[in-house]
Parts: sequence; C-alpha cells; structure tokens
Amino acid sequence: MPDVAELIARHAPWADRDRRWRLTPFEQFMWLDDRPDYPLVFEVVLRFAGPIDPAAMTSAWRFALARHPLLRATVAMGAEGPEWRAPATGWQDMIVAEAAGEPPADPPGCDLPRIDLERGPGLRGTLRETVEGWDVRLLFHHACCDGHGARMFLQDLVLAYVVLRGACGDESPFFRSDADLLDERGVHSSAGGKGAPLRRRLANVLRFALRRPAPVAGDVPRAAGQAAGRPAGSALGHRSHTFSADEVAGMDAIQQRFQATRNDIAIAMLFEVLADWQRRRGASPRTRMRVAVPTDLRTRADERMPAANRYTYIFLERDVAGCRAWESLLPGLQRDFQERRQEGRGTQFLDALRRAAPFTDAMRWCLRRKTCFSTAVLTNLSDPSWRLRKRLPVDADGLMWLDKAQCLDIRIRTPPLRPGTAWGIGIFEYAGRMTVSFRYDTTVITSEAADAIMGRYVGLWRTLLGAAESGRRPAESAVTLSEAP
Repeated sequence: MPDVAELIARHAPWADRDRRWRLTPFEQFMWLDDRPDYPLVFEVVLRFAGPIDPAAMTSAWRFALARHPLLRATVAMGAEGPEWRAPATGWQDMIVAEAAGEPPADPPGCDLPRIDLERGPGLRGTLRETVEGWDVRLLFHHACCDGHGARMFLQDLVLAYVVLRGACGDESPFFRSDADLLDERGVHSSAGGKGAPLRRRLANVLRFALRRPAPVAGDVPRAAGQAAGRPAGSALGHRSHTFSADEVAGMDAIQQRFQATRNDIAIAMLFEVLADWQRRRGASPRTRMRVAVPTDLRTRADERMPAANRYTYIFLERDVAGCRAWESLLPGLQRDFQERRQEGRGTQFLDALRRAAPFTDAMRWCLRRKTCFSTAVLTNLSDPSWRLRKRLPVDADGLMWLDKAQCLDIRIRTPPLRPGTAWGIGIFEYAGRMTVSFRYDTTVITSEAADAIMGRYVGLWRTLLGAAESGRRPAESAVTLSEAP
C-alpha cells in the first residue's frame, strides 16, 4: 500500500517546486469583485454514514492539493500585475474536528465566510465527526476554481483516500493530470465569436453596457435593515430543496415534451419567477431583467488541466411582459442561448475583461460601484460524482462508498452573488436526486420572502411534472404553469 509521498511523486511530480502564474482577466475580475459581505466562494459538503479514517483523509487532502496548484496558491502583486504563487511547502492542512455531533449552525444572517486570497489559499477543508458518521466540507474561492475544477479536486480526494486505505484494487485509479496545462487556462478559442460581424459584436457590447437590467425589487426597508445590525460577515442567505429520484425520472418526460434540456427549463422558470416577483411589486411591463448563466469553456484538450476557472458568462435578457407566455418564453430563451454560444458571446465577455485587465485600479473602482450587471444567476453543475461512479462501489440506492463509509449526500451552496444580483439558483444531482440551491441577498429580501420564492420555483417544476404524468399537451400545461403557487 503506497504512502502519500509516493503517490505525489508518481502523480504530481510538479508539486516539488514553486510555481507562479499571472491571473487571467477572468480570475482578476473575480478577485477584484470579492468583498466580505458578498464573498465569491462556494461550498461542497459530502455527508458520510460510517467510519472515516482522519489520518487517511488528511493524507488524501495533501495528495489532492499537490495535484491542483491553484488551490494552494495565494495572490500577490508581481512586476507585471497580480499573480498566483503556489509554494512547494507550507500547504494548509485539512482541519479535523473529532468531537461527534452536528456541525454548529451558521450565525443568523450569515452564509459563507470570505477567503482573502492575499492572506491564504483559495481552498479550505474540514473533516467533522457527526452523529451518523463524518462530513467533509470544502470551501472554494471562485477566482481559482469553478464547478468543474471542484469536481476534479473531489475526485482526487476520494480516490486517494480509498488507495491509502488499501480499499481499491487499482493503486492508480486517478484521472490523468498535467499542471503545465495551467499555462493555457486563459487561452480561449475566438472562432465562435467570428460568427457575428464586427458591427454586430460592437452593438452587443454597447447594448450590454448601456441597457442595464433592473435589480429585483426589495421587501426589506433600508432603514430597518440598517437598524437591525446585521452580524459581521456575509449578507447572503440560503435555501435548498431536493427532488426525489422518482421526480427526477419524471423530468425526462418534461424535456421530451418541450424538446428542451433541463438547463433550458430551469432558466425559463427563473425568468418566470423573476417576472412574477417584479410584477407583484409594481414593476413596469418594460422592466428589463438579465440572467447570467455560467458556461464551461473546456474542450477535450483541457481534460487533463488541474482545477482552475475556465468558465465565462452568457447573459440572457427579457422584460417583465415577455415572460407571461410559457409556450414562447422557453423556446425563445433556448434560441437566444444557442445564438449567443454560436456567436461567441462568452469569449467576447472575456475579451472585454482582457482589455480592462491592465487597469487594475480602474477595474476595482468600477466593480465597487453600485451597478447591477445581472438580475440573477443560474448555474447547473449536473452530477459532481458521475466520473467517480465508474471507479467506486455504488449501492442499489445510487450511493457511493468510500471503504466502509457510505456517502449519503452531496450538498453544494452555489452560486456566489454580488451587489445588485440578489438571487442565485444552483442545480446539481446525486444518486438520481436533484437539488435546487437558492442563495439570496438578505439586505434585499426577507427570510419569509425567500421561502416563498423557493416554493414558487419548486412549484413550477411540480406543475410540469403533474402535467407530464397526466399526459396533457405542452400548450395545456403552459396554462397551469402560471398558476403555480
């Protein structure tokens, strides 16, 4: 049975030397846009029933850190601007809390803590014993890692654990990785962007900059919110709902009826809920809403790249009046999303950041202004464990096993928000179930309002599920959709 040093030498030979990389424009954007009350972090929690060996897990943590240099790097100013510095020694250890019990509740009004990349690396890990087993809690800074990168770190962590425990028949079950590919993480093909004429691309940039969306209407009086004395930390709250495996299986029929992906439907539902919220609070039918959709830019050539942020944003827009008719809303958003991808709107956004990146102070000043870039954000992480299922035992309920520990659940708190973007919907799957994660700005909406918003979004899914089960035609289900609770 190999030890962790042997595994690192074999599978992460680059870990024995210091590395530096200039921040890409997108990483710089994420770094500068971070602030204590709106931390650009996301959390992944694995809940286990049964025993976890703390020594083996902390060694597996060290192996995974070795494989992913940006997750142990800090940001410092170099001669040419901000840069990542990933040291070969002095890595941050996983924290182990072995007192059995439920994790302490977050302070009221707080979501997740901020990670200051100038003081520490962009990943924190905690292993905590609970009544039923153990929790592995991972907190990522979005500047150094996106959802795909978090999945890659997770894969290395759990596979190293079973190898170090001697519970894996293959001593090298790891997916291939090459840290030199991080040199290319800021390089993106612009071929898609050439699909639109220059005049149209310039018009898109001007339209994005000048036609600002409206933030969601608030139901928290400013004076009352200030007087409440919000505790130090994040201004974000969180709700979640998990659909059963049977409900998720029924969603396939919804997708077939509407000839749409689950992501398409989720986006259209978010616009429906946003429009209803704005309409009920007196918004004009012409009130513009914009939803940011994080989009992965990885290609097959990037499959061996360690954890990094290779995402961009594609922005979709509708006014309040344009969200009333489901039979036109969904196909219209589908068409807009595909057109934007084909025109390379995501790379155009990165090109704009690249032009702004040399002006760090000006970029910081612009981001600190109270500007609404998008009304809401929606990100779909699919199933973060799908590749692991090919290399770990999976029981009849679809739950993975790490040696003698059963992974009961994977919980993700995403996406991060910023001022002016008060709602965020994240979607992910595990063991056939689908969880909707809702993060919201507590300075804009109350806890009771968050419950109502979450209930309406879940209600829209259930309305379509009921229509699919009853065999109604899509046009008929569209009528009942607007009447969901």
